[in-house]
Amino acid sequence: MQAIGEVGGYAAVYQAMVTMGLLQPGDAMAAQTRKQWLERSALNMAGPKPTVAVIGAGISGLVAAYELKKAGFPFYVLEARSRPGGRNHTLRSGSIIQETDSQQECQFEVNPELYFNAGAARIPQHHSNLLSYCSELGIPLQAFVNDNRGAFIHSSSAFGGQPKRAREIITSTRGYIAELLAKAINADALSGDVSFSERAAVLAVLSDYGALNSNFQAAGSTRAGVKAGTGGLTPAQFDSLVDAKSFLAHPNVPFVANFTESYNQSATMMQPVGGMDKIAYGFADKLGGDIYYSIDVTAIRRFGTGVRIEGRSGDQTGAVEADYAIVTIPPSVLRSIPNDFSTAAQSSIRQVQVANPTKIAFQSPRFWEKEEQIYGGISWTDPNIRQLWYPSGGFGESQGVLVGSYLFGGSDASFFGGLSPQARIELALAAGEKIHPQYRANLSRGLSVAWSKVPYSLGGWSVSNPSTVLQSPDGPFLFAGDHLTYLQGWQEGAVISGLNALTNLLEISGA
Repeated sequence: MQAIGEVGGYAAVYQAMVTMGLLQPGDAMAAQTRKQWLERSALNMAGPKPTVAVIGAGISGLVAAYELKKAGFPFYVLEARSRPGGRNHTLRSGSIIQETDSQQECQFEVNPELYFNAGAARIPQHHSNLLSYCSELGIPLQAFVNDNRGAFIHSSSAFGGQPKRAREIITSTRGYIAELLAKAINADALSGDVSFSERAAVLAVLSDYGALNSNFQAAGSTRAGVKAGTGGLTPAQFDSLVDAKSFLAHPNVPFVANFTESYNQSATMMQPVGGMDKIAYGFADKLGGDIYYSIDVTAIRRFGTGVRIEGRSGDQTGAVEADYAIVTIPPSVLRSIPNDFSTAAQSSIRQVQVANPTKIAFQSPRFWEKEEQIYGGISWTDPNIRQLWYPSGGFGESQGVLVGSYLFGGSDASFFGGLSPQARIELALAAGEKIHPQYRANLSRGLSVAWSKVPYSLGGWSVSNPSTVLQSPDGPFLFAGDHLTYLQGWQEGAVISGLNALTNLLEISGA
């Protein structure tokens, strides 16, 4: 293991231990958790079971409630919103985005393909627990195009501010790096790392990787695209590569070129047909009247050995009691609700730090398909809007929804979120037309969301390490949410945390 680590680092050691059976991968461990829950809960189907209050109908709460119902536990779900899903929120014609200082109504035309996933928007193919629930609930899926070499990479400070196709940037980057390494090998500069007998094989790999010519030079390749009018009746011709040095000095550009190399960001991902909230409503349909909406929880108390949940709905106040509570309220909201959690749990909740992501979307004629041959994928630009997403469905239709900005967090997201909805639209249009000159003339019906201002969320995902305190029971209180996993911001993390809360319930209740 030490030798493997010296060569490949922690990731190689982890994979080697998985292969040798010394460690289970995260997906397998979560699947085993679900299997154990199903087996153990089935043992006492006919016996008495404790009552469980599930606070929050986000994905973790929905998973927990769904499994409780199947296992015959008496339970109920309290949700502050008028809908299920939490940050799984899809906007269509007539949908409302409520922020602490504004309200917007979606003005998209009525069309199954005209929707905006304001929160969760893509599913990695290895998030097996979430995908298995989609199958179990009968939710059809389709491919989500996360990487498109025909989309653009743009930086106002590189290439004279002109956008470049991703294929140009990636081909040029790989060619430049491969050429440098080939020169080093041919000059014996790496003789201590590449032996004479290995040299030919390594050079062959570099030549293929960087599309080098017979002199091991990156002279250009059709990988970067072909000149207009060639490649049909005449041989394909390609332009020379862009100057790699001009963009290697801009740290955002190399990051963008390698974005989909990460484990959770592959080139092709998954999404439910018609919007991500199909998952939330799939669970909610199975739970039916067991979910009580528009219940604003005002206090979470101990009551004997059980719990007492105080709340408000409109002008009415009241309280309900249960043996246990699974608390899925985001820490950014939970920390301000009076509670009887232990000192350690309260401290852990206060310490959770959250991102402040923002998004904006527009309805538009699909000019990116008809005029620029872009079908799905993401274009990257300056940090003030960062990304443009092209829809992965409805190809060839007249209208589509284009995500005009997605900011993961940080100062740019704070600035964007601090603007009025109309000012956000202007910012997105002004930045986006640097990539697409026809942008402003086509985009309309803008709709934005700043998650730090959305009631009952007050932020996005956690950016701090999961709390082991909150992963464990706190008397009759159990906690769930993606912030308690290392899949923060992903629905799979919410699923895993919901299953963990159920496993804890079995341990402390003896059910």
